[in-house]
Amino acid sequence: MKKMLVIIGILLFIVPIANAQSISLGVGVFGGVNIPVVQDDQANGSVFGLLLRVKALPFIVIEPNVSFGKWGKPGTVDDIDLGIDGSKITSYGIDATLGGLPGVPGVKPYFLGGFGIYKIKNDDTGYDESKMGYDVGLGIGIGIMPKIDIDFRGKFIIAPQEESSKKAIYITGGITYNFGLGY
Repeated sequence: MKKMLVIIGILLFIVPIANAQSISLGVGVFGGVNIPVVQDDQANGSVFGLLLRVKALPFIVIEPNVSFGKWGKPGTVDDIDLGIDGSKITSYGIDATLGGLPGVPGVKPYFLGGFGIYKIKNDDTGYDESKMGYDVGLGIGIGIMPKIDIDFRGKFIIAPQEESSKKAIYITGGITYNFGLGY
């Protein structure tokens, strides 16, 4: 149900923007490292995902996205082996970037921020929570051709849970193909 509400919210936000101007879209993939922050029960893992870009204004881009990640096995805490695997993280969200003009050659730094539904699941412990979370970060896009961008970003994620919150830093790289009337 929460996933459907996020998708409907994204569509309600994007459709008026697309109707107000010529449509500028992009599709991208990304992958990288998922670093847990202040979590002794998790170790570094990986993350990958897909994103859609919609240029809302010349300097603001809306990015609906989905990502799939996994934290690594924690090993030992205070010389005690926890004997569990790392948790899996699935998120459905939307980010907005400020700066970083997509679809043009050159180096383009930007800020980003957004929200989404973060599902954290661990089969070994039976933990399974889905909550709204937030993210902020910095990135740099490199336009290697008029419609192709290589993208590097660092994103700090906070996913509140029942008893505390899960925090992580995603450091990713990706490639995006930009198309549409506005590029």
